[in-house]
Amino acid sequence: MSIIFLDFLLPCGITLYIMMVKGCVIMNFGEYIKNLRNENNLSQRDLSLKSGVSNAEISRIETGERQKPSPMALKAFAPHLGKPYEELMQKAGYIEEVVDHEGYLENIYRDEKGHLVDTARRAKDMYEKDSNWANLAYRVTAANLSDSERDIIKVQTEVLLEQFLKNKKK
Repeated sequence: MSIIFLDFLLPCGITLYIMMVKGCVIMNFGEYIKNLRNENNLSQRDLSLKSGVSNAEISRIETGERQKPSPMALKAFAPHLGKPYEELMQKAGYIEEVVDHEGYLENIYRDEKGHLVDTARRAKDMYEKDSNWANLAYRVTAANLSDSERDIIKVQTEVLLEQFLKNKKK
C-alpha cells in the first residue's frame, strides 16, 4: 500500500497536510459531507431547509465538532447529497451487520457499544415483541396532537415504566 503525504502552503500562511492512500484523499466525515454538499450546489442553509436538520448542526458536523451525526440526520441528508443512507452510515463509522433472511438481505447498524441505531430495525423489533404497543406508539406520533400533548403522553409513559421497573427490583 502506498501512502503519500502532501503539504500545501495556503496564502494565509497555514500549511495544509493531506494524506493520500492508493490515490484517494483521506478526509474526516465532516469534510466528506461538506464536499458532497458542495458537489450538489447546496449551501448549509439549503441542505438545512431540504433535510430538516438545523443549520447549526450541519455546521457542527462539517467542522468536526460533531464527530458522529445521528442516523436520523444521515437519513435526512442522503437524498439531497446523492448518496444512499447505507453509504453515509458506513462512512460515519457505524458498524454494519448483514443478516441473510430467506429471500433478502437486511443491513443492521450498531454503534460501538453494540446498540441498534437503525430506527427501522428498532420499530420492527418493537412490533415483533408487541404489535399492539407498536401500533399505539405509531398512532400517537401520527395523530394530530400538539407537542405538549405528545409530551404529556411521553412523561406519563416514562413515569409508569420507571415505577414498574422499580417494583420488579423489589
